[in-house]
Amino acid sequence: MVEVAKVLLEFILVFLVVYFAYYVFYFRKLKKYNRNKAPINIKYLLIKYKIDVVKIGYKRLFKTLMLCDSFIVAFLFSITRIVSNIYIRLLVAFILVFPLFAGIYHLVAMYYKKEGE
Repeated sequence: MVEVAKVLLEFILVFLVVYFAYYVFYFRKLKKYNRNKAPINIKYLLIKYKIDVVKIGYKRLFKTLMLCDSFIVAFLFSITRIVSNIYIRLLVAFILVFPLFAGIYHLVAMYYKKEGE
C-alpha cells in the first residue's frame, strides 16, 4: 500500500512540475492565434483532424494540450520507473511515447470535433 502511494505521489509531482513549466514558459507568453507561429501540437491537430482553432478558442485548446502533455510525461515516468537500466528505460519510453501522443491527441480531437458540430 505504501508503494502504491509513493507511485501516485511521484505521478502527481511530475504532472504538476511539467504543467507549471508549460504554464510559465509557454502559456504566459501566448499571444493571439497566428497560424504560422502556432505550436507544433496545435498544427498537428489542424492538419490531421481539421480542427477550427478560432471557433474552439486558441487558449482553451492550448490549456487542454498542456494537460494532455503533462499527463503523458507523468505516465511515461511512472511506467518506466520499474526499469532500472537507463538505456532500456529510454528505449521503452521512446516506444511508448508515440502511441500515447497519437491516442490522447485523437481523443482530444474527437472531443473538439463533436463540440464544434
